[in-house]
Amino acid sequence: MKWRSSLVSTALMALAFTSVVHAENAAIPANQSSAVKSIGDFKDLAGLPQDVKDKFDALISAGVFNGISEQEFGLNDKMNRAQFAKVAAIIFALPVDKTLTVSSFSDVTIDDPANGYALPFIEALKAAGLTEGVDPEGKMYNPSGTVTRQELAAFLIRGLQWKTDGTVPSADTTVDDWARSYITLALDNKLMSNVAVGAFGGQVYATRKMLALSSFEAKHAAETKAAPVVNSNAVADSALPAGITVLPVKIEIDRAVNVSVGDRYYDADGRISTTGQPPIINLKLTGPNNEEYSPSQVETLYRSGYIEVSTTGGVVLDDRAVGQSYVGQGRIVLKEVTAEGEASVTAKLTHVNDASSTRAFEVTAMRVPTTIEVNNKDQVVLAENDQPQNFTFTVKDQYGAVMKAPSALDDSSYEIEYKLERKSGQPSILSAGGIFYDTPWDEQKDAGQSVHTWQLPIDPSGEQKFMFKPNHAVLDAEGSLYELTATVVNKATKAPVASSTAALSVYNWKDIDSTMIYEIDLLGNHFASGSYLLARGEVSSDQDIETLNSKYPYFGKELNIVAYDEKRRRVDISKVLKNDAGQPISVVQSITGIDGDYLVGAQSVNASDIPVFRVYGVKPKDLFDIDVNFYTPGGTKKLTKRQLTVELDEPVTKAVAVKNPTMNFDLNTVYSIRKPDGSVEQIKGSDYLASKPYVWEFLRFADNNGEELKDESQFFRYFIQATDQFGHKYQNTSDQKMMDFSGNLDMLQVKVMIDMDNKFPPKWSVNDAAQQDKIWVDEEFRLHYEPHAKNADGSFDYANKNLESFSIELVSPTLARSWCTVTLNY
Repeated sequence: MKWRSSLVSTALMALAFTSVVHAENAAIPANQSSAVKSIGDFKDLAGLPQDVKDKFDALISAGVFNGISEQEFGLNDKMNRAQFAKVAAIIFALPVDKTLTVSSFSDVTIDDPANGYALPFIEALKAAGLTEGVDPEGKMYNPSGTVTRQELAAFLIRGLQWKTDGTVPSADTTVDDWARSYITLALDNKLMSNVAVGAFGGQVYATRKMLALSSFEAKHAAETKAAPVVNSNAVADSALPAGITVLPVKIEIDRAVNVSVGDRYYDADGRISTTGQPPIINLKLTGPNNEEYSPSQVETLYRSGYIEVSTTGGVVLDDRAVGQSYVGQGRIVLKEVTAEGEASVTAKLTHVNDASSTRAFEVTAMRVPTTIEVNNKDQVVLAENDQPQNFTFTVKDQYGAVMKAPSALDDSSYEIEYKLERKSGQPSILSAGGIFYDTPWDEQKDAGQSVHTWQLPIDPSGEQKFMFKPNHAVLDAEGSLYELTATVVNKATKAPVASSTAALSVYNWKDIDSTMIYEIDLLGNHFASGSYLLARGEVSSDQDIETLNSKYPYFGKELNIVAYDEKRRRVDISKVLKNDAGQPISVVQSITGIDGDYLVGAQSVNASDIPVFRVYGVKPKDLFDIDVNFYTPGGTKKLTKRQLTVELDEPVTKAVAVKNPTMNFDLNTVYSIRKPDGSVEQIKGSDYLASKPYVWEFLRFADNNGEELKDESQFFRYFIQATDQFGHKYQNTSDQKMMDFSGNLDMLQVKVMIDMDNKFPPKWSVNDAAQQDKIWVDEEFRLHYEPHAKNADGSFDYANKNLESFSIELVSPTLARSWCTVTLNY
């Protein structure tokens, strides 16, 4: 049938063997060498696996193929139909009349400088019945045309004279209907392979590499006259990877590529670096309806073979060029950057023609510390305050980025020299942690010394917190004045690199009270009505402040007074006033509704240990004004806040949040967990999961991500958070000061689950659902993980797990969502 012959000849398209040579071959294109080469002559073949090299070597040594130049084979170059005709004639040992000078095809001429040499081979294909041209009349061959993978498969099957009768057509959506049976035979007999999981890529142009490898297999089948294998199930699994419902059609690389010599993705211990400037490049994949793929889906597509990445210049791709977790998830990961100058990165889709993106960029000089900045150049502190204060210094490189860690290639070493000079007044401050966590100091111990210096390393976080607090000395009316300078120093040369200076003034409150400006600090202008708690029977009366403060502080508004001096410098008064027991309390003494008793309030402490005056709305009222009475050294003062509202409504979760969006959890690691009291608990990752932990407890492991030591004393306050319509936050915390998230799950109605089919579904290393590990969250919000593999005693064999990643998803009643994606290792 002519249409099949035409398709087969169209199948002689894209396999660009520019110089296909045979011992009896006549003309050789002028730009090609006539000497038969070996695989060692071509640089682009050096990195191939040995078994693939052997196939290329056999073809090259036999004179079947040559390169596109003396040193390059051209693996990824497309071929034209003229070049392919030579290869076909050789593979199938077709008789070739080398004396022919006239073709039966009008577009094939002996004097064609590019394709004329192929005339006798094209006629050999026609004589063998393998082509009748590309047009209905059989007059055109299209010698410069390209060929798709499905057309190549069809040609090989027909050239081997294998019949497609009885074959089960492939269900691959990347293959056209007419070619499905050819694809089945090509895959069943290992003439060709898929470009990615579940995708043959039928319409993708074939390359020189594809033709060489498929020609080797076809030549072997022709010489051995092997009978074709039919329906061996090689193409039975044509399903797309888990979490992928439609394949992308476009790929883009972020325009902003900023990398410098010495940037590395891994630290000296081989772990993904949490400091420095990780060299990653954003990728964007879109589908046929312009839908964008999530980072997890991008990673899945790469792992399944749908994305190929290559680079030029002094940049080295990671072994997995698209990251699996941490900051690299779904992004191109450069393992290291080794040289300055021009470089580029290319990403392409393997199943779509011409779907690629290349970004050229300049690798800049190695990052080095260049500047240092301070967050507050002029600070005022009250001598009575117990709250730690700080100056935060940030070191930046020559490109304006935070300098978290010096380059691994930088032979220089840097430190920061701090100089604290008391210009006047009495010794009035001492250290309060931060950069002085291991080296505390107290100015009073060196009362006769007005200048103190310290040499400390640059903190890996990028921020140097010079933390201090007043020592409660009673000062003269003029106070104590300081100058603080931080200087980045090259340790090898002792030369200063950059410096920054700040001023500090410490005063007694009473000495500057008369010039201070006070304002009410109240987030928002509405309250959740305590009437809701009355209706539930949670409080005994609308005056039950003790119960409200102890059990339901999140129903109250934190109200405080903020202060400024005459220069409009903020003055912290959060811990200057104390009760009879010596404990800091808010300066607010009382609050009253100007025209009714619809508010109650009392002293309290928030989750950050800051004293506050917590106010509760008890009786609904549309609009009202309040008077706030507060303490100052000069006497009680009053401020008015207007146009507040109280709302009577049941709290509803409007937003949910997981603090860390990614986690790396190792089943074989013995984690050390340092408790707030200093004790250390050790537990193996697999044993911990076997204990069926609550989800919010498991999410603790996302802090200090990738590290074996988990320091609860340094954890952030929460791991899961819900926020209602009044702005109240319900959190679980490491210090157990605020457990109202898990204590109010019945009210919050937050769903906690494993994301199975939405944004970040689980990934397994096996496709058979019956063989996959199981992961789920039960009704009590406990996490269950059961590997499919078992040990001889029936226990779970975690070493042979096949679950690679999963995501814990939080969903609010309003369908707000948040995820933590967990990469599971062993």
